[in-house]
Amino acid sequence: MVSVILASAVLLTIGTGMYYVATRESMMTQADYSGGKAFYYAEGGLANVLDILNYAGTEWQLTQPRPDQSPDGFGYLMDPNPDLRQNPSNPVQMSIGGQSYTVYVDEVDQNGNHCTGCGLDPTSNQPAYLMITAEGQSSEGYRKLQQMVKLTASGFPLTSYVDGNAQLNGTTTLTNQSIFVRGDLFGRDKLTLSGTDLMYGGGAGVFATGSIYAKSNGHGSQIYNPDGSDSRYWSSNDVNDRDSRGPSGNTFTVSDLQSYFNYAGGLTTNQLDILKSQAQTSGYYNGNPGNKLTIQQGDLPNRGGDIVVYVEFPSGDPMSNNVDLKFQWPLAGYTGKAIVVVKNGSVSLEGSAIGNFRGDIYCPDGSVTANGNGNGTFTGFVWGKGLTDIGNFNFSMDQQFIEDPPFYAWTVTRETDWTQVDR
Repeated sequence: MVSVILASAVLLTIGTGMYYVATRESMMTQADYSGGKAFYYAEGGLANVLDILNYAGTEWQLTQPRPDQSPDGFGYLMDPNPDLRQNPSNPVQMSIGGQSYTVYVDEVDQNGNHCTGCGLDPTSNQPAYLMITAEGQSSEGYRKLQQMVKLTASGFPLTSYVDGNAQLNGTTTLTNQSIFVRGDLFGRDKLTLSGTDLMYGGGAGVFATGSIYAKSNGHGSQIYNPDGSDSRYWSSNDVNDRDSRGPSGNTFTVSDLQSYFNYAGGLTTNQLDILKSQAQTSGYYNGNPGNKLTIQQGDLPNRGGDIVVYVEFPSGDPMSNNVDLKFQWPLAGYTGKAIVVVKNGSVSLEGSAIGNFRGDIYCPDGSVTANGNGNGTFTGFVWGKGLTDIGNFNFSMDQQFIEDPPFYAWTVTRETDWTQVDR
């Protein structure tokens, strides 16, 4: 009897211990499972921010309020107050069922240390770095991950750029931006340059790697500044411009052009594919327009926000395949910009019809022609194989547009793998 009692006591003790071990293992397994869910939510948050950075990389873009699922309905990917970017007061919060993740970014140097005023400059050759923080929260678990990324300017000319000759036959004005020409510039009438080149610095000017010809035709005019003096920034390889209009000894070479941007680069195949997809899903796309196409306001799906217009001619001469743009963007009371891509074709801007236009024209295979009678104002970037102005057209730039450039102004790469900071 004594032996039975002792054996029973031993078995009971072992059974109780096994029960507690099993219970603890179950709790640990559940905790690990919940923590695993939190980890995947945090990892999803990192992926979401990486997607956002491909389209919004400047400080202005990152510090704009973003709709989220927090009590106040919005948050900031980067805190507007630089002093709070390591520990933001209102980061972006997203919920998935009963789970959630919180994400935010901070400016850092190449070693991952917090810094101020070291963000992305699309015109700089110096890269910028951001530290992404994502916190995942499940019902019983928490994970915090960090990922450092590098933002590099793409080298795309963020200005009026002509990959060929420019023919300015009307009374053209450039305000707060320069015109860069990889070729010759021919000026028949007035070309007024005013303000500062907001993108690349210095005064607004004409920079051509070939010759600059400024012929007067009854107006007694040449390329000039508003005060009537010759442009200090007039540059040409040919020191003996026709009629001695160009300043002697002032040259601008292909190497000089290269120092501003990678003029030969253009948009990558991946960037063009993204733009085409956006045009097909929420913008305007035409892949077989014949050799003539007119796009008017009623052809576009909405009135404001960012829109992509993408036209590609399957065959024919790019200088004969033409797209007439006869729409304003955005209309009064709306914001946004239009990105117009024309492949294997040329573009005509109808001044009186286009009115005030904010956006980009990318026409790498053909010419951009501006037809305006004092009513055409274009704010943004122009890239063309050639440029012709046969009316009175205004090209301008402003600080707001520079703060919110299109996504292809930079590229985003992961510097390191993610790091798990806290469990």
